[in-house]
Amino acid sequence: MREEMLTMRNPRKGATLISMPEIAELAKVQRPVVSTWRRRYSEFPKPASGDHMHPLFDAAEIANWLVTTGRAKRRDIDGDLRLHTLGRLSSQLPPRALMAALTSLIALRHCIDDELDDGELGALGRLQDRAAEHDPADELLRSEIEAIRASWLPKVVDELAEAAYGTAGAYEKVMHIRERLGAADLAADHLDLLLIRLITKLAAAAARADRYGTAKIADPYAGTGDLLLEVSRLRDDQPMHLTACCTDPYLARLTRRRLFVHDLHEGGFSVQTTPGSSLQQADVIIAQLPYRSGEERSVNDTFELMSDLSADLRQGATAIIVAPADTTAALDPTSRAGRLRSDLIKDATKAIIRLPGGLVPFRPGYEVALWVLTSYYGYDLKGNMLVADISDQPLTEGLVDALSTDILTWREPGYDPDAHRLSYAVQLPIAAVVRSSRTLTPRYLNLSEDPVDPYEQVARSLDLERVLQEARPGRVMDLHIETSGARSRPRTETLGQLTKGARDKANLLSMQRGTRVDVALIRRQPGRADSYSLIGPQEACGRSPLKSRVVDRLEFERRYPNARRSLPGDVVITTVPEPGVIVDHDGYSVIEFPARVIRISELGREHFTSRVLAALLFRSSRTAGAIRPVQRLEELWLPLLSPADLHRLDRLLVELDERRRMARTELDALTELGQIAATGLANGTLTLADHSTRD
Repeated sequence: MREEMLTMRNPRKGATLISMPEIAELAKVQRPVVSTWRRRYSEFPKPASGDHMHPLFDAAEIANWLVTTGRAKRRDIDGDLRLHTLGRLSSQLPPRALMAALTSLIALRHCIDDELDDGELGALGRLQDRAAEHDPADELLRSEIEAIRASWLPKVVDELAEAAYGTAGAYEKVMHIRERLGAADLAADHLDLLLIRLITKLAAAAARADRYGTAKIADPYAGTGDLLLEVSRLRDDQPMHLTACCTDPYLARLTRRRLFVHDLHEGGFSVQTTPGSSLQQADVIIAQLPYRSGEERSVNDTFELMSDLSADLRQGATAIIVAPADTTAALDPTSRAGRLRSDLIKDATKAIIRLPGGLVPFRPGYEVALWVLTSYYGYDLKGNMLVADISDQPLTEGLVDALSTDILTWREPGYDPDAHRLSYAVQLPIAAVVRSSRTLTPRYLNLSEDPVDPYEQVARSLDLERVLQEARPGRVMDLHIETSGARSRPRTETLGQLTKGARDKANLLSMQRGTRVDVALIRRQPGRADSYSLIGPQEACGRSPLKSRVVDRLEFERRYPNARRSLPGDVVITTVPEPGVIVDHDGYSVIEFPARVIRISELGREHFTSRVLAALLFRSSRTAGAIRPVQRLEELWLPLLSPADLHRLDRLLVELDERRRMARTELDALTELGQIAATGLANGTLTLADHSTRD
């Protein structure tokens, strides 16, 4: 860096200083870009203070340079500079006091529709008189204005309002930087903007206003009003009424001022400290349930809060609730939480969405789900609900649009499942969901719990047997599928439960991770005596035949001395890039990550064989109707078959495997025969003799 660029100078009196990271934020570029500007452009402003490691610049000079060089517009950058000024001044007042003072002054300016600072002495006293005049009952701002002692604040608010083109914009800019002003507690429950957008789309307040003439929206846990304000962004010609409930008086006044500066003051909103009966008049209830730490949180309490909200729903109303993700967890249907959830699902639930983590940015370990409740069911789809699980992918604009379209169009008059296929949600029967003890997401909830007609299944199996008989007349099936006289299902356990107790040799199954094999070691040279067969996702998903990929034996042992190989009869399973299961009958193969090996223990042989286990895993990992495969293998549910059923199913699977082997052999022969004939005739070396006619 040139020497003159490191020369510090005395800042001008009253100058606002700004650091290089703040310059990057002001210009909306990455931090290294600012260093490039300093190095490349000699006219870039020189540091005004700081040191060589942390230089500080005159904010006005930086703003002028950005505007002059076309890197920013004056109207955009002036407001941001005022925010940086506020950040510098925030150390002079406690954060909550500063937020109260700033927002009250903005609201007062909105009342008087004039500048706060007239440049004369005693400005604060005159502002207190104006506050008493406009807020005699002290419901909005009077107390906060009377508590202000910082004479510099009114001028800062005037500059901020001018730069933000009004009091509403100024208020929102202050709320946007509340954590920079030290009031991080006021932003702790703020939701990711894309989740807010999803809630807004599901609330469909504008459509309700068009349909019913007005939109009545309520938030029983409004906090600072972030969610309520976003959901209520309607057209100017659409009337609405907002109800915000804040048990904290400080937040109630903050939210009341926020709604006030948005010109909702003509009977368009009310802010209460208790919900009262206001929720019963709402068309749309939006609620982010109060945060509780994992140690304090009770799923019983959560469902009681949700049940109270559903009880307030009037006919045709909708409630959209942001709840802890454990509301979708596995619950015993006979427990209190299980009964509360079942009642909520039967009475009011339209859809449940399991969301990805990180959507409450200030609480990264806190995961949430979205519950959509409604008090009215269309007759065509009554008894069903929607469930979606997007917890394995980031929330995007496209995902928000697809999910909201799924849920809003479903159950609407004239809804045609064939015309609009669900993109991410899955329709489930409520009767099957409420009696399930499994996780309420389509990747884990087995849809086969919905009763199927066993006689239709038997009829279909007879049709398939007839097809096989016609294909190979000389081969008859030894086993036939029939209806069972037993009404009880076999006992089921999760894969995680079945693999516990390995140290005590009390487990039925064991599970091991595959090896991360360097791609450079993998060869497609089957049959080599100095190599190991490789089984990974390609083989498990059927994309590559077994033993088509190998790794050099000596090199593998040198690179991975602790790696374990499979044993004969091990089951290899993968969920990436799609669910796949295969049995390694020969064993001693290298298993490639992310595939895993599942091995049957001595105890497990009473309930599983390799083929039976593979068939059950394949069935569980490909839940009917699921959008994505299961991600946590430990949560797969497997039935423990009786010895008789185990033996018969294994016999059937052996026969089906043999038939598949014969079919593959025949297909390979047919393919090769066609290639030989086409190639020979094409190059003139072969011809086809016709033996169909004789002399």
